[in-house]
Amino acid sequence: MKTYLIQISERFIAILAFIFPFTEISYYFGAKVFLSTDSISLKLFYLNNIAKLASFYEANVYLVFALMVGIFIICSRGTIRLTKFVRFNVIQAILLNIVCSCIGSIYAFLPIVLRESMIGILLANFLYLGTVLIMAYSSFLIFCGRYPKIPILTEAAKLQVQRGYLD
Repeated sequence: MKTYLIQISERFIAILAFIFPFTEISYYFGAKVFLSTDSISLKLFYLNNIAKLASFYEANVYLVFALMVGIFIICSRGTIRLTKFVRFNVIQAILLNIVCSCIGSIYAFLPIVLRESMIGILLANFLYLGTVLIMAYSSFLIFCGRYPKIPILTEAAKLQVQRGYLD
């Protein structure tokens, strides 16, 4: 019974790490995706739930960044006794957050004519929904006890976890 509770808590921690990329992608693209629809229920869902998370991130961006870097260092070096499964998935979630941050910054530098056109809205929807689907895919596999395979991020996370064992 005790090992079952440990497995559940490990999987919960690994899934919880995906709050970082979700917050990042919602900060950059959430308003554009949800407020550009005609559905009032989607707009209210965004304003009541996701916008609060994005505004917290905007107000405390350096605190969230410091927390994320601290968690990355802990999981990368293995200073806290966590299983390889948890460390791998937390590092992969943080690497996905870095990719989301880069994508959001690049999108912000696009010309305003492109960003506010139909192509810009379509691109924002694609990036937001693609990232959410990657997080849902990863969370489902973590819940099942398997390692999610995301191109490039999986190899980078593997290297970080292996590097922690060599220190």
